[in-house]
Amino acid sequence: MVSALIYFLIIIFKFKTKIIPPPLRVKTDKEYAEDLKIVKEHLGEEASKNLQSIKENPSLKQYLFITAHPDDEIMFFAPTMIGLRKQGFKVKILCLSTGNYDKKGEIREIEIKNCVKLLGIEEENVTVLDHPGLQDNPNQFWYPTAVSKVISEHINPDITAIITFDRMGISGHVNHRSVFEGVKYFINQNGSKAMPAVFTLKTVSLLRKYSSFFDTIFSLNAFLIPHAYSVGDRALFVSGFDEVYLAQKAMRQHKSQMVWFRWLYIFFSRYMYINELTRINT
Repeated sequence: MVSALIYFLIIIFKFKTKIIPPPLRVKTDKEYAEDLKIVKEHLGEEASKNLQSIKENPSLKQYLFITAHPDDEIMFFAPTMIGLRKQGFKVKILCLSTGNYDKKGEIREIEIKNCVKLLGIEEENVTVLDHPGLQDNPNQFWYPTAVSKVISEHINPDITAIITFDRMGISGHVNHRSVFEGVKYFINQNGSKAMPAVFTLKTVSLLRKYSSFFDTIFSLNAFLIPHAYSVGDRALFVSGFDEVYLAQKAMRQHKSQMVWFRWLYIFFSRYMYINELTRINT
């Protein structure tokens, strides 16, 4: 706990993103060699060369965030996105719905692009789907087969890692949980093919969720305790106050969603300050 507290103070007063381990080590040399062989066999020599160039030049690495609604990207994944962009990595977003539950889908499509622009994410790297089977609805669980199918249509060998919700979906929203189940189904269906690493964002208790940056102390302490994971299986992204301010500013671009409780959220949610990621088997 003492070591975590010291590290917490360093992070806060240095005002810069800290990543443990820096950055995500998502593939071993052996895994890359196996992927190169499979990619070459199924997709040809050019695709294999592209994958090799990504390994040799980290700035070419691409991270794909799969979310359910516009604003998920900034409400939950801001520390990770900002951390990766600051390292020069390419960030892509696949948002599986327009968030049209309140008939504001068209507005929200514009808002997400305005939001991520502030994070240095190009508009062409944001895809928002309007799939009939994947409509925003807190009472509708999306079929894993439908989610898997759209992922397969937007994945490519250049993707280094997928980052998405865990089984509980952070807020418990059924669409968030559906994304996880769809990603798992996609993994199971494509187990014999070259797959990017898949990381999920950890859900915590309600008390910790709204403990603001104070949760950083407990998260760091838990992260520093040895676990039965290799270094590349877990990552912790912690934002300093300048990155948090940037995330809050970006969230305000989702003007249609800024009702009173979301103003509270952007100040008190630990997900504006910290992300814990765990790799799942692929």
